[in-house]
Amino acid sequence: MIVTIAFEVKNYVEVMESWPIKIGNTTFFLDRDGDVVKKVCLSYANVGIENAPTFTNSPEIGARAKINISCGEYSMLAIQQILSWQAVVSGVQVFDLDLDNYELRFRPESIEEQKKIPIKSFRHSRDNAQGSTCDFEQIGRAFCVGHIEDSRIESVSHYREGRLAYKAGRYIDSYNNMFLFLESRYCDGKTKTGQQVELLSSNKIVCESLKDTISDMRNLDVATSKHLHGVFENKGNLRESIHTLVLLRGKLRHHSLKSPQRWDPNKQNEYEMPARFLGAVVGYITSTESLNEIYAPEPVKQFRDISVNSGFETKIRVLTNRLEYKPSLELSLSYPTIFMSSQVSLNAVRRAIDSCDNGSQLADTVKLEAIHSQTDLEVFIVELGLWAYTKSRILSAETAVNHIRCSFEHFHASTVVKHEFSFLIEEKQINIACAWRLLIDCFDWIEKKDPTTRILSLKFFLNSERRPIVSYRVGAQIKK
Repeated sequence: MIVTIAFEVKNYVEVMESWPIKIGNTTFFLDRDGDVVKKVCLSYANVGIENAPTFTNSPEIGARAKINISCGEYSMLAIQQILSWQAVVSGVQVFDLDLDNYELRFRPESIEEQKKIPIKSFRHSRDNAQGSTCDFEQIGRAFCVGHIEDSRIESVSHYREGRLAYKAGRYIDSYNNMFLFLESRYCDGKTKTGQQVELLSSNKIVCESLKDTISDMRNLDVATSKHLHGVFENKGNLRESIHTLVLLRGKLRHHSLKSPQRWDPNKQNEYEMPARFLGAVVGYITSTESLNEIYAPEPVKQFRDISVNSGFETKIRVLTNRLEYKPSLELSLSYPTIFMSSQVSLNAVRRAIDSCDNGSQLADTVKLEAIHSQTDLEVFIVELGLWAYTKSRILSAETAVNHIRCSFEHFHASTVVKHEFSFLIEEKQINIACAWRLLIDCFDWIEKKDPTTRILSLKFFLNSERRPIVSYRVGAQIKK
């Protein structure tokens, strides 16, 4: 089998002629449209047919089949060879290649192999790896914020480039861009190590973000990176943590072929964890700023007024079910959107729980159900487990140390994925009001990790119990 890796050329380059250059089992050639180079390609012959792509069917009805690509070593080899070629050719012509999104082509070398190659090409793309899905309401409110300082525009550009570099596997570029965010915003033009350590250590925003990130990542693989040893192993000394990050910045920003400790730009995986850590530190700062502005009263009101006046509004009814034979709340909620999303559903759940609490009926409310006012379709349903219908209305723990185990499904990168997490609780007994508060705690935990998470269903359990305390799911009309 012949495997070809094709890299798109992003700039305009004309080459009057071209033919394949074969050296051993490797062939170099250009894809051209007329005289304009569109792709630079490397082909590898005599590749084992076991590296051909395969399909794995999911046992679940309606689920997509999975494509298995097992020739990653050839992709990495192609990138290394192309980088070597670029280093030589750049003196006479610059080729701006998209190394992050390449195309894989598979061609048989015999009739027998032809039957074993189900697809002929596959485009490797990490575009969806950004993962987060954003409501138009957030995007629109961001525009309503209006003008911001040029200095912030510049610094956030470094963060954006760092995110893109990380998702593309260019971890050194990612780390450098994330540090440039800190340097351009908080270092006042100072570039020496001591000066930067002093300025960053005295900045409350940086220290708060660093402290929270260290706490969140202390038990993750990030903490085991040798490059971050000084960050996690200094007994909470933030100044030492910052000193470690600044020194690593100096190492990755400078490069000498004479130094045995130099970093290899073609082997960036070693710096994935530092890039991930610093990205989280900077991300904490940028997300806090964005959320504070997007959810500020003035942009919220302006966007809502524009939405309602333009006819882009959705109304839903939330019905409550109580155990006591007393009047139940029925809420009418309005949202400046015409698209029913899981984010709208989640907001409605929070508002409904708050209203029940304020109306002194949370202690016996066992079910919330939301209906789209125009279509009469279900938006969401939240229901407590069977324990809430017992005489005591209490769920008791049998162990001294208790925890909540939460399982949720959410939309991510064009598919639905499942995650679990747990946290300790002090309660020995859970009543109905406590169960609703624990549901909010679960939502808060997820939102802290990623405010844009699209929760499609959620259940949480006490310790190792298999019957849920509370179950939540969105209606069939909500796809994202």
